[in-house]
Amino acid sequence: MIQHLRLVVGASAAVLLSACAAAMPPTAKATQVEQAECSNGGAQDDMRLLQSAKVMRAEPVYARVSTKNGEEERVDGATLVVSAPDGVSADRLAQLLQCHSAAVLLGQIDGSKFSNDPTWLPNAWLDIDVKPQAGNFAVTLRANTVARNLQVLQRATAFADTHRSWTAQ
Repeated sequence: MIQHLRLVVGASAAVLLSACAAAMPPTAKATQVEQAECSNGGAQDDMRLLQSAKVMRAEPVYARVSTKNGEEERVDGATLVVSAPDGVSADRLAQLLQCHSAAVLLGQIDGSKFSNDPTWLPNAWLDIDVKPQAGNFAVTLRANTVARNLQVLQRATAFADTHRSWTAQ
């Protein structure tokens, strides 16, 4: 009985902690990421690297959700397929993008300098995931609501249009 009680208490604590993390304000999440992942040393070089990335395409990410009328697909973010910068791993690119996102959200970088930057939204934290894809990287960006994910998709599409790799067409 005591082991069962420990299991229930442990599971309840895990659920409570994950709920608290999900409810964390975007600036608090950005501060947490910045402190854990970002160094001030190469910010200028990091920005040049990000600005030089060539985008092959932008695509919506869909999630299938149950509704009272059955199932439907909803926009759940966007994926940018970008050329892999020389010597940069998927993990490093994800870190660069998250640090950039945190810096813009915290006001350390002027977000208006980067037209249609899909890596951040005002007052929202985006989850950023980078995976290798056929010699390139697939950068998936997700917010916590459909409305924000539609904004991410719009920004990603506009960003892709202005940073397109003409050799990829």
